[in-house]
Formats: sequence, structure tokens, C-alpha cells
Amino acid sequence: MKLIDSIVITRFPLRLASIFMLIWAQLGCQHAPIKFTPSAPPNLPSFTALPLAPKVAPLKANAMQAPQTTQLTENSFLHQWPLNENNHNQQPDQQANSLYFIGISKSTPIANPDILVAAFKQHRKAITNNEDLTNLEASCYDSMRFRASLHSIGITISCFAPTAVKSNLLWQFWDKGVLDEVNIDSIQRSLKLNKHIGAFTGAEIDTVFRKKLLGEQHPYNQNIDNNAIINELNKAKLSTLHLQIRSQMQWHLFTPQQASLAAHADVEKAQPANFFPSWLTEYSPNSSLSTEKRFNNQQSNAEEANAEEFGSYEANSYKASSEKAKTEKTLYLIDAPNTVQTQVRVGVLTESSGYQSQNANSCKIIAALLGRGYSGRLFYDLRETRGLTYGVYGGCVDAPLSQYMYFYGSTALANSGAFLKGMTDHLALISEQLTPQQEINSAATYLIGKQQLTIDRPFGKESLYINQILRNKALKNKQPLAQQLKNQALENQASAEFDQGLMQLSKLTPQELLVMTQTATLNDPVIVLRGDADKITIDLQQKFPTWQIKLVEVN
Repeated sequence: MKLIDSIVITRFPLRLASIFMLIWAQLGCQHAPIKFTPSAPPNLPSFTALPLAPKVAPLKANAMQAPQTTQLTENSFLHQWPLNENNHNQQPDQQANSLYFIGISKSTPIANPDILVAAFKQHRKAITNNEDLTNLEASCYDSMRFRASLHSIGITISCFAPTAVKSNLLWQFWDKGVLDEVNIDSIQRSLKLNKHIGAFTGAEIDTVFRKKLLGEQHPYNQNIDNNAIINELNKAKLSTLHLQIRSQMQWHLFTPQQASLAAHADVEKAQPANFFPSWLTEYSPNSSLSTEKRFNNQQSNAEEANAEEFGSYEANSYKASSEKAKTEKTLYLIDAPNTVQTQVRVGVLTESSGYQSQNANSCKIIAALLGRGYSGRLFYDLRETRGLTYGVYGGCVDAPLSQYMYFYGSTALANSGAFLKGMTDHLALISEQLTPQQEINSAATYLIGKQQLTIDRPFGKESLYINQILRNKALKNKQPLAQQLKNQALENQASAEFDQGLMQLSKLTPQELLVMTQTATLNDPVIVLRGDADKITIDLQQKFPTWQIKLVEVN
């Protein structure tokens, strides 16, 4: 007994001492001051050709034919890609058995598309789990994918069923009452979980960033991730939302060449009903809107008034945002205590809301020069030269109601101010000095190659074409159904090139680029950060002494 007692007595103080030492070490680490990285002038990459390097011909944008388009009704269209040697041989077998059915809303954003897509996924899951399906039907349902944006909702299907079978499976998602049996609680949990995950993946800071860049009342910030709508969702409201969105859509069906209308020898048999159900196309795409008011109000007069109000907002939104950027220099900071890194978003709203190719070119080429991954200036300087981040990237958003360039990345706490200062310095520098022609050519080649890769992936051509429609750059040569069948024009339509702007970028000069950068207000970016405010505020104040730091609460 004495031996045991002595062992217990002697071990207890050792354990207690170890606990105190661990606590003391943790407290010491928490209170250790952070040694912040000093800022430094921008470093630019060199594009001097090596004397022994092989000469590579510049990449050119290949002209891609537009699909053969048939207008079936006022708001429905059938599209088929031309069957030529280059296009047909590169088309995967899966693509030849695929349909892409998409509804778009050109004039107004779609209200809460995230809710509807979550309901579609729940409905598909219920069908596959509860119904006795054939192997063919099961494979078709399993291949379905839902794609949504604020201006479109698309469904793709890839299986070896006949076109009529696949199209009927697609139509059912838009049939009245199809969502009556979905589990509302499951939809709400799914949407809330996605938002919670977004706090870690970057969706949270992206939401705040769009609000600060476009404005709180911009339609793009009102029609997605709406907590009030999600919390109050029930079957009646979901059904109303479903039918309202359906009523505002313009429908587009992309089919394989084998389903060509030219195969119909009898013109009278090739009716629109053979491709779209009548209940889907009987609505006018201009009869509804996508605002929160529409969610509870069906009166046509109210809809027309809201359309006029939306139009006036669209015309003035860019001016208001630009004036705000010039009069205020604010760093918006989302406080995330105890995080070990700082997330950064930097954006510039273009001055014009029009969609001339010149405006789109400015946004695309500047974003590519600075933020095209491993080849951009930001990555070269802030990652390769100075080691402030694992990656920094950029892009251009060219949507119907907004056009802006954005840059993003994450960095360690100690690098917070230096990393952000490096990003803003590069934005200013590109508008102050000429960019070498070799660097411009490299960025243009990147954009051309990026588009070519998009064309080659499944449903990439369809996505590009829909974007053209949303920007009113397509559907110029459509013909009525009967006329196309009578003159057999499907195989002989003139080719149309996608996005002439990329062709123009290959001829861009340093002087022309400098003019673009100087008109893009790059010196007045909108900046949002997410990090530990207590630890990084001092560094930000030192690096940006003339800027105000404002904490932002996330709803």
C-alpha cells in the first residue's frame, strides 16, 4: 500500500506541472507580436525572347459556326450545331447523345434560382429512390445536371435513350405541381448548410464583395441567398416561385444533329409541339419579373411598374457606384477571430453598362494581364518573387446587368497589408506605363486558348452561345420553322464567329491598352477582406494611412 501511495503522490505533481507548462506556452504564443511584412515596389516579369528559343506562331481564335437555329414559337428555339468534318469528328459520343435544355431571362434576373435548383435536385432524388425505373430511365436521371445563374436555369442529360424520351424527362421539371411533394425542410437545410460552408470556401466574402461593388440594392444582390425567403419557404410559395420563373423564360433546346428538322419530309408534321410541350411555351417572356415583390404579387400592373423602376435603376447604378468609389476610400473588413489567414477581394466596376466589344475587351485583357494565374503579373510578383501567397488570380464578369473585373487571393496574417498593397500597386502601375507588346500578346493568347478549351468541353459551346444571346449578340439570322424546312436552309446557313472581341485583342497595341486602363478607374478599387481584425488592423492602417477601415457584419 505504501508503495502504491507513493507512486500516486509523485505522479500527480508531474501531470499538474505539464498542464501548467502547456497553458503557459499557449498564452505565450497568443501574445507574441506579429512581425508584419514590409511593402515593396512592384516587380514586373520579363518577356524578352531567348536567343535560342524556338519561334512559336501566335495562337489565333478559330472561327466557330453558330448553331442552326429554328424559332419554334415566340419564346422557344431549337439549336443544332452544323455537321461538318471539323466539328463532327471532335464531338464525343456522349455529346451526341446529350440534350441541353435551358431557360433564360434576358431583361431581369431570376428570383432565387438557388431555391429552385435545390428543389429540382430533391425532386430528381425522390424519383430515383421511390419509383420503379427501368435501367434506361435510371441512367438518364443519373446523368442529369442542373446549372443556374441569375439569368438562366439549365438541365443537361446524357444517356442512350431516344431524343423524345430524354426531352420528356426534361420537361417534367417545369410541369405545374411537379414540386408539390418535395421535402421543404430538406431544401432549407441544404441551402443553409451551403451558406455555412461558404464562410470557409470564400462564398461569404464574395457575397459581401458583390454588395459593396454593385450596391446593396442591385438585383444581383437581391435574388440569391435570401435568408428571409428561405426561412419562410413552404410548398405554396415554392410552387408560386416555380411558375413565376417559368413564365419569364425564353426557352432554348440544343439537340444532336441526328434529330435534325431537315429529316422531316412533311412540313406540316414538324410542329413546335414535337419539340416543346404547349404548356411550356404559352407564356410570354415579358409577362413577369424577378424581384421579391413578384414573389407575393401577381398583378400585371404592379409588374409593369416594377419593370420601369428596374430599368431606371439599371441606367443609374454604374454612375452611383463610380461616384462612391471616387469619394470614399474604405477597406471593408469582415472580422473572423482566430483565423490564420486573410482573404482578399479587389474589384473595379467598369464605367459603362453597355456591351460594346471594346468595353468587354478592356475588362478581359486587364484582368488577364494581372490575374491569369501562373502567367499574370500578380502571381509572378506576389507569389514567385515575394512569396506572400500560394496563389492570386483575377477575372472579368461580363453579365447583362454588370461588368467588372475582380482579383482575389489569401495570405498569412503577417503578409496582410503587404499582399493587399502589392495588388493595389499593380492596379495603379498598369494604368501609368506602357505594357510591352509581348506581354499583351501573351494575355491575348491566354484568352483565346481559354475560349478554345471551353468550346471543347461538354456543353461548352452551348454555354458560350447562351452568353451571346444574353448580351444580344446572337439569334440575328433565325428563320421561321416552315421557311427553314421549305428551302432546306439548315445545312447552308452562313457561319458566324463567336466573340469578335477576342480577334481584336490579338491586334491590341500598348498605346491602346494604356487608354483602356486609364478609363477603367483602376486607382479606385473596391476592397473587402476577411481576417482577424484585432491582429491585422494595425498593419492595414500603416500600409493604407489614407484609407478608412470599416468592419462589416455578415447577415
